[in-house]
Amino acid sequence: MEEIIGLNQSNCKNCYKCIRNCPVKSIAYRNEQIHIIGDECIYCGNCLLVCPQNAKYINSDLSRVKQAIRAGEKLYVSLAPSYIAAFPETGIAKISAALKKLGFAHVEETAIGAEQVTREYEKLIREHKMQNIITTSCPSVNLLIEKNYPSLIHQLAPVVTPLIAHARMIKQIYGIRAKIVFIGPCISKKYECVDPDNGNLLFSVLTFDELEKWFREENVDFLQDDHNSRTLKNTLPRYYPAPGGIIKNLHRKERSTYECLSVDGVDRCIEILDSVVQDSLSGYFLELNACSGGCLGGPILKLMNLSFLNAKNVLVDNVKRANEAPPALTEGVSSQFAKRFRNRSAKKGIIDEEKIRSVLASTGKTSPEKELNCGCCGYNTCREKAIAVLQGKANINMCIPYMRELAESMSNTVVEHTPTGILVINDRLKIEQINPSATQLLKLGKDCVGLPVEELLPSRDFEEVLQTGKNILNHKQYYRELGLILEQTVVHVSNNQLIFVLLKDVTRQEQVLEEQRKVTEKTAAFAREVVNKQMRVVQEIADLLGETTCETKVALLQLTDNIVPGAEDKNGYQH
Repeated sequence: MEEIIGLNQSNCKNCYKCIRNCPVKSIAYRNEQIHIIGDECIYCGNCLLVCPQNAKYINSDLSRVKQAIRAGEKLYVSLAPSYIAAFPETGIAKISAALKKLGFAHVEETAIGAEQVTREYEKLIREHKMQNIITTSCPSVNLLIEKNYPSLIHQLAPVVTPLIAHARMIKQIYGIRAKIVFIGPCISKKYECVDPDNGNLLFSVLTFDELEKWFREENVDFLQDDHNSRTLKNTLPRYYPAPGGIIKNLHRKERSTYECLSVDGVDRCIEILDSVVQDSLSGYFLELNACSGGCLGGPILKLMNLSFLNAKNVLVDNVKRANEAPPALTEGVSSQFAKRFRNRSAKKGIIDEEKIRSVLASTGKTSPEKELNCGCCGYNTCREKAIAVLQGKANINMCIPYMRELAESMSNTVVEHTPTGILVINDRLKIEQINPSATQLLKLGKDCVGLPVEELLPSRDFEEVLQTGKNILNHKQYYRELGLILEQTVVHVSNNQLIFVLLKDVTRQEQVLEEQRKVTEKTAAFAREVVNKQMRVVQEIADLLGETTCETKVALLQLTDNIVPGAEDKNGYQH
């Protein structure tokens, strides 16, 4: 199954905020990356809303719909009644005209299916065979129960959602080949579209923000009415997107049989479901919505920056609005509205208690009082996180307090035992911290904390770094009173207006270098003197050699002339 929520891995900064806000903890952290576990996800969209880095996105069907229209396909729109919140300047006639400009063949409100679903709920109430009747228009709630509360599946009203009901009604009137596109505010409807249990009933699902983008691209306005538009006689089902919308549609007589309760927000739904399981409650007609504020408070409308109160006001006005068009041919059509829910819970092995304690101990949680349950890792308790580690969904290093303690411990160990002197100086150039190596090097006691650094180390480096923000690295400075030559590195910590100073004693090295320099200079001077003497001797030898060579040449030439009369020398001169 194609992923519904995609991830931009490069944007993810591992803040664990999505894990923290995932009500069913269906997000894993592996190999330094976030992963959505499709078998556990209920597609509520919380992770999409809370992500501060826009690392998550909804996979779009827009290109598929456009391609089908270009290919000449006849696409029928089932339009969520909350459309009026996203496009408040419209009504069914105007929105229908706008959608037909994009190429859709026919437009109807999903509320037509909601009316038939309500009648099915009333039948269940009259039969009074169910311990509790749990109802919803939200696939996220159905998935929540199927995946996490399988013991309550038999209390789910065995009725399809308004969208599936409406889709079946459209197929019955316009033929099984009619391709249906749902347009609404819901991410989980995208799952309902690809859910194998629904077959190929839906062609695709578009969200209101996708539709808004398409309208802008095509410069479609809402100035015209569709004179062939269709609506519904009974406008009360338009309340379905608001909290309590299902209950509001029940006849008064049916409402009195069960105690009716509307709950919105996935956390509140979980609380109610827990109560039903633990307290064995009965006699309730429960209307559950995963989104706080119902469909009017869902992730898509929030992403479009639409407020719940404004959305509710325009929805109520739309319910009261006089019919703008004739009723749709599908209104009142009888079809198969039964739904069979199934256990989709993931099979999880029993976690050994000893293994849980071992994971807890690896992060320093050796007793209950050491379990902070701070939630930084994304899990509500340290125990939950330990179980997630054993399930391969979490990493031990996700425990921020543990990692902080580990880092501080390592840092303190390094600072305490490093041979390098370390000072921390505040913005008033006073010593805030000093390590043992520095106190030993400067021959100080611990009472030096709070003293001006210039009293101990009279140097302009500290003030210069504080004023300019530019670090000074490996600067050698001679402190006469201390008899030390120190190589000091001064670093500005801008966030805290502190100066971090590293001191290295290079006195001995500098003395050795100075001794070497003096030896080198003496050697060089001696060498120059020797060379000068040698040059003088060479010059004297050269002078002597020049005179004797000349005299020898004259004698040999005379001898040659006497032995070989008329001989020539090597230069061709005849003698």
